[in-house]
Amino acid sequence: MAVVCATNLSEPSVRAASLAAALAARLDEPLWLLGVLDAEHPSPEAPSSLTEARSRLEAEASLLRAQGVRVELALLEGAPGTVLLKDERIRTGRLVVIASEGWGHVSTWRRSPVHERIVQAAQGPVLVVRRNAESLTEWVRGRRRLLTLVGVDGSVSSSAAATWLHELRRIGPCDVVVVSVCSPVEERKRLGIHTPVHVELLDPMVRRIEVLDPQVERVLLRELGERVGELPGEGSLELHLEPGFGKPSDHLLHVAHARGVDLVLVGTHQRGGLARLWHGSVSADVLRHAEQSVACVPVLQPEVRKTVPPRAVLVPVDFSEASARAISEARTLVRPGGRVHLLHVHRRRVSERSWTLDHYGVLPEPPQEQAGVMQRLQSLVPQEEGARSVQWTVEGVTGDDVAQAICQATEREGVDLVCLGTSTAKGHKGHSEYFGDSVARALVARCRRPVVVLHA
Repeated sequence: MAVVCATNLSEPSVRAASLAAALAARLDEPLWLLGVLDAEHPSPEAPSSLTEARSRLEAEASLLRAQGVRVELALLEGAPGTVLLKDERIRTGRLVVIASEGWGHVSTWRRSPVHERIVQAAQGPVLVVRRNAESLTEWVRGRRRLLTLVGVDGSVSSSAAATWLHELRRIGPCDVVVVSVCSPVEERKRLGIHTPVHVELLDPMVRRIEVLDPQVERVLLRELGERVGELPGEGSLELHLEPGFGKPSDHLLHVAHARGVDLVLVGTHQRGGLARLWHGSVSADVLRHAEQSVACVPVLQPEVRKTVPPRAVLVPVDFSEASARAISEARTLVRPGGRVHLLHVHRRRVSERSWTLDHYGVLPEPPQEQAGVMQRLQSLVPQEEGARSVQWTVEGVTGDDVAQAICQATEREGVDLVCLGTSTAKGHKGHSEYFGDSVARALVARCRRPVVVLHA
């Protein structure tokens, strides 16, 4: 596979070609230089004839070959947004490099600039070069470090962008700022972390709705680190949470400007037409408004992940025989050194509304029952030798909706699997049996983790 650079021989395209040549040399790949002659809407710097275009393209290739790069040439005639999209090399190249400027007139009926249309069509990453091409070239040649910002939100597209960081680290030293834009209100709801009613008792900074609660921040940083995973190569790694509302692209670009990054890296679903209008496109907004160069990584064929036992399993417990079965099953499912989290959900009664109003954080078991419930949960931890290879944690919470409380716990604990035992028997000591089929159906429908249901 080759590095491909589209050029119309304007000054921005020449800078992009120089960067593409440096990348090709670093990756030990050939460089395909695709010249485009648009006779109908030429840019002021573009050649005026086919003969001049060939001559200038050959001269440009000679300069790049002098740097030790294998350069292949092709000259295309027509509108760049049409002829480039038809070229197989654009769609299948290992990396496509294109300048965002210097492409002349864009027709009124197709307003997307050339580089945006390339991003929509390419099967590999596309590097859209802006005015800082020289700084990127210096990085590729090992003369400076690169500061890269990557937006990660848990989607498949952002996962593709995070994976491409490995490629950047192979090219040269790269400091990475991983940014996740999050809504404090939505995250508190997802994690089951509550805000007290008496706001005047809070710290002044916490009163501001855009400030992340420390408990929420701790979970989000853990999730963000898991999404990025291990990042080999030279350079620092910083996890950054950006609280905000509205368009995520605005917040990403704000951080990019404030930190003075060299490159913004985003994933793209390559949506077009009505799909983009309906779902929106973070990558399109970043491409259109970023002042830095932007790399867009498409979602390719999903990688086949190795089948491994879960590292953490959550077991909802109602102290019935069904819960005991689920605990035993969870112990066999989790990997050695993994964790089983036992969760009891106390369904909140009307008489208990008062003490929960001012509680800050996850609502625990009622104070008069908390010690007893924790002791009963601890007593369910198996004591035989095989159980010692597993870490056991327990938690008791209060909630109005049992299935929702379980879902929130899975997010807070970051488990891989839920193991639920159901039965129709009555609970113990006044606890009504609520892990029936209705709770199981609600949990399967709403939980973002896989759910194993052990029916009676």
